[in-house]
Amino acid sequence: MEEFGNWAYQGRVPNSVPIAKSDKEIIHHFSNGHSMIQLEAGNLCRTLGGKKPTPLTDCSVGTICDVDLGSVRVCGKSVYFASHCSIRKHRFSSKGAFVMNAQWHKTRRVAVRAHPSDGKLDIVFSDLSLSQFWFAVQKSKSGSHVPLPDIRVKKIQDHTLTYPHPMRIYADGVFVGIESTIELGIAHRAIKVVVH
Repeated sequence: MEEFGNWAYQGRVPNSVPIAKSDKEIIHHFSNGHSMIQLEAGNLCRTLGGKKPTPLTDCSVGTICDVDLGSVRVCGKSVYFASHCSIRKHRFSSKGAFVMNAQWHKTRRVAVRAHPSDGKLDIVFSDLSLSQFWFAVQKSKSGSHVPLPDIRVKKIQDHTLTYPHPMRIYADGVFVGIESTIELGIAHRAIKVVVH
């Protein structure tokens, strides 16, 4: 990951740094004005190789990473996300898009080339039947789902998706609205996160 420059380094972590145990907690702390957040769990934490600290972990020192945040415009305002944004016609649809800032979504390695500090988001488009979807879910645990013909991946910075019907939008698993024209963006290295 050398080509992304000096985006991660070992450093001292102040005691006042808030802790996020999920991706939506990262956004909560960011929205409250925090520019450095310690990660204990979540998709972004897993992508960065972080683990939940044990009682023996020295939390005064950690790996500090400058990371991007994705954004999606809903009802005229930007909503940030740390790891992913899901765009679907229905909550459990097998057709739509995953906009990824992290490689992982739960136990699945959805965007194998996603890097949370490269200034880009990975959009994983799917147009799968239900049986193809379950096959892709199993393959995505190892990241080997991408060669499937009905899955496409595109790297973007700013991008607009237009659908013929309204789509449900979830940012880090939280429902944020319904739109048919969806504007996506990236806040490059917007925050510092700490992993152990």
